[in-house]
Amino acid sequence: MNPAPVGPKEAAVLPQAAEASGGETQPRPVWRSTGPGSVAPARMANGWETWRFLPDKQLNRFYPTGIWTISVTARGAGGRAVTEYASFQFRRDTKLTSVRADKLEGSDLVRLRGSLRRVDPRGYTDYGPFARQQLEILWRGDESTAWEQIGQTTTDASGTFEATVTGRSGGLWRVRYPGTGHYASDASKSRQITQ
Repeated sequence: MNPAPVGPKEAAVLPQAAEASGGETQPRPVWRSTGPGSVAPARMANGWETWRFLPDKQLNRFYPTGIWTISVTARGAGGRAVTEYASFQFRRDTKLTSVRADKLEGSDLVRLRGSLRRVDPRGYTDYGPFARQQLEILWRGDESTAWEQIGQTTTDASGTFEATVTGRSGGLWRVRYPGTGHYASDASKSRQITQ
């Protein structure tokens, strides 16, 4: 699958080496676009050119997730062509929202709650509840220590979660969604206990 120019908004085109008079080899931009919406290239000091396609073609929630490959073909003055490929994993976005960490009064229990939302794969809404997903509960004593996974929780049918952890009333807390092949990972901001 070659969805070019889908992907990056701007792509640098690598020049072919072209033989000039006297046998020297000089960089020469060799890729030209004749498609609709192409614009004149921006010239750079080293002889390279950057081409933009207008309007920008960006991946959105209606494209299938998975591994995508972009191909670019450059052609030299003598007709020799070079094709390069780049692949990337396309995943739908997720967001952890309204994450809080509260100490339960009169105990050493900490309650974490919030919700996980995802880009709707059917296109009905931008972000909708992400049900039945496992989340990691992370903790660290202070900014100088590494994050440690101390528990897990699962979102309910409405994408919300609530978990209770014992024995660690101080420090910093965060919740992380590890992601899948179809959905990107996300981590909440660091939270301190609110009284």
